[in-house]
Amino acid sequence: MDGANAASAESPSRASSLALRVASVSVLIPIIIAAAWWYWSTAVLVGICVVIGIVELYGIMRRGDHVPRALIGIAIGMLICVATAFQPSTSINLSEAAIGLSILLSLAYELIPRDRSGSLLNWALTFGGAYYIGGLLSYFILVAQLDTPLREGWLSFLHIPPGTSWILLVLAVTWLQDTAAFFVGRAIGRHKMAPVLSPKKSWEGAVGGFVTAILSAILAVAILGLPISYATAALIGAAAGVVGPLGDLVESLIKRQIGIKDSGQLIPGHGGILDRIDSMLFTAPVIYYLILLTLGS
Repeated sequence: MDGANAASAESPSRASSLALRVASVSVLIPIIIAAAWWYWSTAVLVGICVVIGIVELYGIMRRGDHVPRALIGIAIGMLICVATAFQPSTSINLSEAAIGLSILLSLAYELIPRDRSGSLLNWALTFGGAYYIGGLLSYFILVAQLDTPLREGWLSFLHIPPGTSWILLVLAVTWLQDTAAFFVGRAIGRHKMAPVLSPKKSWEGAVGGFVTAILSAILAVAILGLPISYATAALIGAAAGVVGPLGDLVESLIKRQIGIKDSGQLIPGHGGILDRIDSMLFTAPVIYYLILLTLGS
């Protein structure tokens, strides 16, 4: 098939794939925003995503002949979420307690199987995978706990809670960066950023995503009335513009180790949930700590 015919055959497929991606996002975004409006619905949604993410991650590992302990990993992920959600209600450091109990639980379980030849690797994958998903995704619960009063913004008439506004900042910066990187890379991408890990990613797309992340953060201040300066918003956007693609590449590294393309098929046109939250696993913690530094200064 020559170049013209190949392009012609590929074009409907690409258009159909893009339409499916847009349709999935159109359904998911309102659900996520609605859940983010209340603290406990946010915590529940994070918990659900943690469980699904851990199941997908361990499924990837099993395809590489590894044996992570699914039930133990899910228990650890939920323990992290519960500890994070209830932390404001007690003076006890629940995060430290969760770490200690997770280590005890996961190591003690390795005493059960008769064949212990792979126990050390199985424990490391179980523990590391649970904290990769549960530990990083639980930062959305921490972001939801931020209650600094907002300023007047374009959407102030909606009376959006402070925690919800900060979550929307994280989501907007991450999603819009990812979207811009996709379209810019697709349009003018010529120089591969990580040809081995992710052949479709280009430096042009990364730059487009980086600039969009900065502009998105600045715009979010005006729209949501976030109590930070535009300069701080630009810094947050720039940081997200760097770590977001790193989160994406980390998931690509995991999949490349096993030799698969998608983490699952849960979301039509997008793959698994890990394929959608990989960037957010990195942007949420970084943005959270930048917010704390800003509000504390």
